[in-house]
Amino acid sequence: MNAIALSHPSDLLVKSSQMSERWWARPGAVVSIALHVAAAVALLAASGHRDEPEPVDHAIQLVLATPDPPKPIVPPPPVPPPPKAPPVKLQPPKPAPVQRPTPVARRLTVPTTAEKAEVAAPPTPPADTTKTTTEPVAPPAPPAPPARPAPRNIGMEGIPTDYVNQVYARINSSAAGHYPRAAKMRHLEGRIAYKLTLSPEGKLLKLDLQSSGESVLDDAAEEAIRAAAPFPHLPDLGGSSYQLTGAIVYKFGD
Repeated sequence: MNAIALSHPSDLLVKSSQMSERWWARPGAVVSIALHVAAAVALLAASGHRDEPEPVDHAIQLVLATPDPPKPIVPPPPVPPPPKAPPVKLQPPKPAPVQRPTPVARRLTVPTTAEKAEVAAPPTPPADTTKTTTEPVAPPAPPAPPARPAPRNIGMEGIPTDYVNQVYARINSSAAGHYPRAAKMRHLEGRIAYKLTLSPEGKLLKLDLQSSGESVLDDAAEEAIRAAAPFPHLPDLGGSSYQLTGAIVYKFGD
């Protein structure tokens, strides 16, 4: 501990410079200098208002502060090593599925004859020992249906005479019993021409009449022809329809 006696403010500067080499760099020196300066300023202020008294010596005790002990340096905690990634297990690739060839179904054509067709069973495909991938085979297109024959109309010249006579006989027999009573009372006579269209089975497909001029006789002739149908089957002439022409005559006997 050191004590410094101040006699005048200027002494503070001199003595401070003389002691700087010894304690200037020590901790607490700045605090001591500040106290010296404050005391000198107070003395100067008091001397301005009063008569300058005789200088009085004041003793100031300078206490050196004990420096703080250095803080221990704490090393940073060690960085934990990164966790090890689990090993990745690689699965072997799955083999690609092998497609087996699809057996192609065969179409069988059924014969139209009366004899029974012998149907062969489809052969069993041999076992495929080698695994190969083949493209599916498209089934063959079905055969086109046979073209239908064009309709053929056969006239009187292509029909046998005996068949034509059978048709005439049936119509005349039917017309003889269908003479209208009103026509008899009025003594009406007339001729009605007709054209028949028959199927191969003898069915009446169409009837065309040429009027006699008397509706009573025309109606009686149509009724007689329709009553005579159907007619006998026609012979196999290869036609789809047959046409016959004739006439019914209503006339009183002499």
